[in-house]
Amino acid sequence: MNEPDAHARIDSALVPFVCAASEREAKEQLNELMAQAAPGIAKITRISKTPEDAFQDAAHRLIKQLRELRAQAGSSSAISNYSHYVKVVASRVVKGQVREEHPKHRSMVDSLRHVLKRDTAFALWERNGQRHCGFAVWRDEQLSRVASERLIRLLEEPRVFEDLMPSNGSAANMKPAELLRLLFGWIGHPIRFDELTRIVCGIKRIKEPGPISAGEGTGRELSGWLPDRRRRPDEQAEWKEFLRCLWRQIEQLPRLQRLAYLLNFTAADGQLELFWAYGVASIRRIGAALEIAEKEFEQAWAAALDDRMRQRAAWCEQYDDKFAILWQMLPLPDAVIARMLGTERQKVINLRKAAADRLSRQMIEPAKTNSF
Repeated sequence: MNEPDAHARIDSALVPFVCAASEREAKEQLNELMAQAAPGIAKITRISKTPEDAFQDAAHRLIKQLRELRAQAGSSSAISNYSHYVKVVASRVVKGQVREEHPKHRSMVDSLRHVLKRDTAFALWERNGQRHCGFAVWRDEQLSRVASERLIRLLEEPRVFEDLMPSNGSAANMKPAELLRLLFGWIGHPIRFDELTRIVCGIKRIKEPGPISAGEGTGRELSGWLPDRRRRPDEQAEWKEFLRCLWRQIEQLPRLQRLAYLLNFTAADGQLELFWAYGVASIRRIGAALEIAEKEFEQAWAAALDDRMRQRAAWCEQYDDKFAILWQMLPLPDAVIARMLGTERQKVINLRKAAADRLSRQMIEPAKTNSF
């Protein structure tokens, strides 16, 4: 293949670098390309827990790829869209860090992808720029996007699927293929792959990483963590005031709703410590709001602690000391909360939903009042 044909596939911004007559000229062009890429790399890597390290890693990878492109000028490999390629490199660095921090989540995602691709009963396909999955027979039906009541229910509370299992079975212990067969059969329509991973990780109690865009290497902008540590001062103040108002409403909930809502806190990515981090409510105040009875503590110890920790908890006499141990266990599975309250797991889910609905109404009303 001749050189002009190869250059025709290269982004015009890269041609001066690839065709530079000397290493000095190439270095100058490379510096310009990196200056052009820096804002895009920074925009994506800023959500990393170590933004500077992620930025440097992405920059080094990009420089290496550009140098290889220059060295192999005339080959079949090329970069046709430099801006897009920069985003691909940066997003892969960030996603790689996320995978390393969450090995169980990575392993589960890999297992699901493997089953969907290798088991002829299932399929994984692209549609409208997103990956969908389900039974193989659904692949060619060209169904429109469906958000059924059952799917929404599972996304809100994945562990509700346990209620559908036989008394001697557990979805959390099922092999991926068996679980997918039951899930797809119950939902009844294709779902996005990211929705599937969210549901399965919820069922198997695997902590998910912070939200990132679907698809690998697509170059889509990654969504930020919550809370954003780079909020402007005015945004910080607004967020703190929102949390303060929300906490006041939480304290006014009926006790059982408070317990169901806070012990398995699902809002704000499950970060109950937000109230403490923003100075709205101390851990002691959160514990006081829960008003956990002695018998309820005992049921929690019996359900969720090993023998060593159970013995340690037995030595605690003060309420704050007992709650300090419970705090380390949060969020509690609904089954444990149900045991604490002497009720059924579904009742706990209903209590949390009632609490969330009440809080939504209470938080919306002041906003309407202030708008007039």
